Amino acid sequence: MRKINKIALVVSLVLAPFVMADEKAKSVPKTIFTNVNVFNGTDNQLIKGCNVVIEANKIKDTCATSANAAKGDVVIDGGGRTLMPGLISSHVHLTHTLVDGGVPGWNAMTWEDLGAVASSSAKEYLMMGFTTVRDMGGMADGIKRAVDKGLIEGPRMYVAGAYIAQTSGHADLRVRGTPHAAYAGMDMSSLERLGMFRLADGEAEMLRAVRENFSNGAAYIKIHAGGGISSEKDPLYTVQYTPKELEAANAAVQNWDTYWTVHAYTTVTVNQALDAGAKAIDHAQMVDEKTMIRMAKEGIFVTSNLTGMSEGVLKHPLYGDPKNPQYVKTVEFMESSKNFAKWVKKHNIKWSFGDDLVLSNQTYFRQHLDHEKWYAGELFGNYGALKGMTSTPGELAQLTGKRNPYPGKLGVIEEGAYADILIVDGNPLKDLAAIGADKGWFDAEPRSQDVPSIKVIMKDGKIYKNTL
Repeated sequence: MRKINKIALVVSLVLAPFVMADEKAKSVPKTIFTNVNVFNGTDNQLIKGCNVVIEANKIKDTCATSANAAKGDVVIDGGGRTLMPGLISSHVHLTHTLVDGGVPGWNAMTWEDLGAVASSSAKEYLMMGFTTVRDMGGMADGIKRAVDKGLIEGPRMYVAGAYIAQTSGHADLRVRGTPHAAYAGMDMSSLERLGMFRLADGEAEMLRAVRENFSNGAAYIKIHAGGGISSEKDPLYTVQYTPKELEAANAAVQNWDTYWTVHAYTTVTVNQALDAGAKAIDHAQMVDEKTMIRMAKEGIFVTSNLTGMSEGVLKHPLYGDPKNPQYVKTVEFMESSKNFAKWVKKHNIKWSFGDDLVLSNQTYFRQHLDHEKWYAGELFGNYGALKGMTSTPGELAQLTGKRNPYPGKLGVIEEGAYADILIVDGNPLKDLAAIGADKGWFDAEPRSQDVPSIKVIMKDGKIYKNTL
């Protein structure tokens, strides 16, 4: 009898952790969204009359027939509204969205200024329904880590680290007349010291810049490979970096199992980057159709800000004033990008939404994002715009491989995907006003941080807004 008891005791001790673990798993509180119509991020339809079950930070059931709530579960009645993935903006700049005074204003900032701007911008994006953003340069991963720890509120962040640019390239943010630090007795400019950009000329400096960004938490790398519109030092036609320099970057990036993208508008700069191994292009609005076909065949992800193609941009005080050098660039860009949307649709390009908004105030920031959502629908249709804000950028995130800070699925309502979820008034497939889109831009009425049509915002299983 005593022997049997010992065996029973051993068995019970061995099984006890598993029983406790199983009981703990069963007791994890769930969030259940009842009576919702689901846009899953991939299909051009709503799945009617669903109950969506969230367990911890993942989606457990996308359309349960019944909602059996246990003690401790949170039940939210959607009231027949649309449940959809949280939005993703694949081209943002958190450290210089809310910055006054242009490049001189940037150079006058301290690290406290930059941190405050980035944290404020992060909250703005989250409250506009963006549960993930891809920061395209200007900061390391400090704000991202603060958000992940819950110290501040904001979206998931995929950060590129400091801009990498050649001397006199698009991201050479030195105030005009500031000598390069390579000259004897010269010091780095303020923004270089703060890690907003790195000047890299030649293969060795390119390797160092890429590796330095990885040391500061970059998930992927962004390189400026061609001219830009907002900058003054580089005309749009310029080809920035040589093939060898870009190939050096590619080699360093491959060793970290992730990808790199380029700022590039033109046929020459885009093809040079593709030849060197780039898997994504940011902008690309001025390429020819042959290049579009190539990007489609190679499965290249294209992210673009669209409002620069709109006639409305000529109301902007910087880009619409003929006295400014940016005006000439803007007009050239508008003329050269007229076929972009047509070719994206014709060749089924993997297009992602981005806003690329810099040097703004809070009112204009909100107006711009609302308009950018609307204009995406005008160019690509509501379904195309929504895919570009959900499932397609969710795929792009997976290119970060082993560097991916959030290795689960993003941008979809699927079992096992991250619980990044919106509940909105109306059907966004019919009217993008459901996600806050607004045709008005400069003429729009200023609004508060709240987007009334977005009723629920959940990120990583945590509710940040619920007005139901």
